[in-house]
Amino acid sequence: MSIRFRLASGVAVIALLAGACSIPSDNAAQVIPSDSLPESLRPDFTTTTTTIQAPITTLASIYLLTRQAETTRATVVEVQREVPLNPTITDVISRLFGEGAVTTDEEAANYITTLTEFELLDASVSGDMAIINLVNLTPEGLPSDQPYEGDLIEVAAQLVWTATAMPGINRVQILINGDQVTIPTNHGDTEVGAPVSRSDYDRFDPEFVPPNTTTTTTTSLQPDSTTTP
Repeated sequence: MSIRFRLASGVAVIALLAGACSIPSDNAAQVIPSDSLPESLRPDFTTTTTTIQAPITTLASIYLLTRQAETTRATVVEVQREVPLNPTITDVISRLFGEGAVTTDEEAANYITTLTEFELLDASVSGDMAIINLVNLTPEGLPSDQPYEGDLIEVAAQLVWTATAMPGINRVQILINGDQVTIPTNHGDTEVGAPVSRSDYDRFDPEFVPPNTTTTTTTSLQPDSTTTP
């Protein structure tokens, strides 16, 4: 078989294949209904980008109380609360007040707050001192115009330990309905309006060990070996 015949045969085969695969020229284009198209190919398809912003919060320490079973002595216990990022003194202290100040799990662990009889009026910071203004409530839960007659020592302990957990705060002045008052501490009552610190409530520290103030001296008489009867 000659080379020319082989080439001619190859061209014929290619032509047949091309004819079999080609689209007939007399076929017209058809319109596909939009509801038959995939959603991403429909003319009215749009994409939406949803951005979920992470909550801008942080955790802060507050101090509840619990009682030591063997002595009934109240001690502070540190728990965490969610607060706004860069919280103010009000953001933190307010977590001690109102419904929900103690969670269900904390109640089961015998944690309590002594601030249920009070409402926070305002709180501010001056230098290294937090100024916390409270009002005591009536049995109906309304602000009272009468002086508080209960013991403030546990109330003050919670406020002081919580406030001084914040950076830069070392002292706390507690006001009742805007008035300066005497605040009880573990070491006696303060002067009216005097600020207090953690050292004034050291016995609320779970690791506090009372100082041993009792000293016993025993003297025994020994016979003089140089003395003869």
